[in-house]
Amino acid sequence: MAMGTPITKRFVKKLNLLAMVALTSAARLEGASADGSVVDIVTAFSPTVVPLPADRDFTGNGLIGGQFGKNNGPFEYAVHLTIRGAYDDNIGLTHTNRLDDFFVQIQPSLMLAIGDVVKQENFLAARYSPSFYRYDDHSEFDSDQHQVRVLGGIKSGDLLVRLIQDVAILENIVLAASSGERLALSTNGRTDLNLYNSRLSANYNMTPRDFLFTEFKMSRYDYAQPLVSSALYATDLYLNHGFSQQLVLGAGVEGGFDEVGFPTPDQTLVQANGHLNFTPSNQFALDVIAGVEFRDFENIARQSYSTPVFTISATFLPWDSTRIIFGATRQIYNSAAQTAQDYVDTNLSGTIRVRACKQLYLILLGGYEHVDYFNTIDSRMPLPTLRDDYCYVQPSVDLLVTRFWSVGGYYLRRQNSGSVSTVGFYSNEYGVRTSIKF
Repeated sequence: MAMGTPITKRFVKKLNLLAMVALTSAARLEGASADGSVVDIVTAFSPTVVPLPADRDFTGNGLIGGQFGKNNGPFEYAVHLTIRGAYDDNIGLTHTNRLDDFFVQIQPSLMLAIGDVVKQENFLAARYSPSFYRYDDHSEFDSDQHQVRVLGGIKSGDLLVRLIQDVAILENIVLAASSGERLALSTNGRTDLNLYNSRLSANYNMTPRDFLFTEFKMSRYDYAQPLVSSALYATDLYLNHGFSQQLVLGAGVEGGFDEVGFPTPDQTLVQANGHLNFTPSNQFALDVIAGVEFRDFENIARQSYSTPVFTISATFLPWDSTRIIFGATRQIYNSAAQTAQDYVDTNLSGTIRVRACKQLYLILLGGYEHVDYFNTIDSRMPLPTLRDDYCYVQPSVDLLVTRFWSVGGYYLRRQNSGSVSTVGFYSNEYGVRTSIKF
């Protein structure tokens, strides 16, 4: 995890954002990805923080695979191992009774693929990345986690179909930033979560400049008691027009059904969105989906709720050695606490990665998140609507020792403040890490 451990609720949203950005890219004009480096494309299947030179090819070039020569078979594969050791002065992300400890994360990874994985047109790939967290003095925070990602694509003439499936089995994770969820867990602060995230999209070029983009998506959050599970089923349709190779404009609608556990009522939603893709050069790419969401509640539990929503992703390469990534989202999520509430989540994140020399990378991650709760049931005594502000910053340094091995270190600062003071916290984490491709 880029943001360290314990795993926070931010991880759940990152999985959704990664899937959405990957599928949105299917609706862009050719060349919009802006990087031009096979290494960064392959890194999407690799747990390494910086692109290892050995990942220029999926198979081979590793510590062991490099001994076998060029891969001439139909299957591609990659085996990685990442180990991270760190000290955190607040492993439970608590307001008081702060616990500090040393921990280690061991994350092996296996990727298997067939087809043209680099272009991601006719291919099928899967990656399994378990993570094992072990603490020196507080074994109650130990966690075994399993993550699987499957990606596939089929291109036939003017039709491109893509699939993304994520499964994450997260045991004994620590939630952060969301007041209702933290309060529901009292002082324990830990829970189990199974996450299932599916995306199936189709992109059809009707003319050289006009194309349709549609997708079905499902996101399911299965929490352990006493938290409330939920599942969102939605589909959308966009009509896009390319005014030039650099500019695409479009409009679309999205509709869905949100199934939520008691006491929160089930919900239906409709979004009306506009789409902008601007790629003036190979150095810059911007993709924006923005509009308004209208949400209704089962049995008219309350009046309709509406709010602006958006998803923004941008990539900027001012120099060959520098890559800047920016992302922003604003969406509605169901609270997992037993409070019959949803919340609006506004999230900003950014990454600056600089290759200082041939083997040295400097990386700066940062983000800010604002959460506003609202009631999903009208009552004479509605629950107070809470808010949270969460931010993090993580500078790091990574050195490519060989083409298949990197080592590095990082510092992570996390901080949360909210309308309920007891969920406020800050955390400082210092760690080292190493990644190797076999």
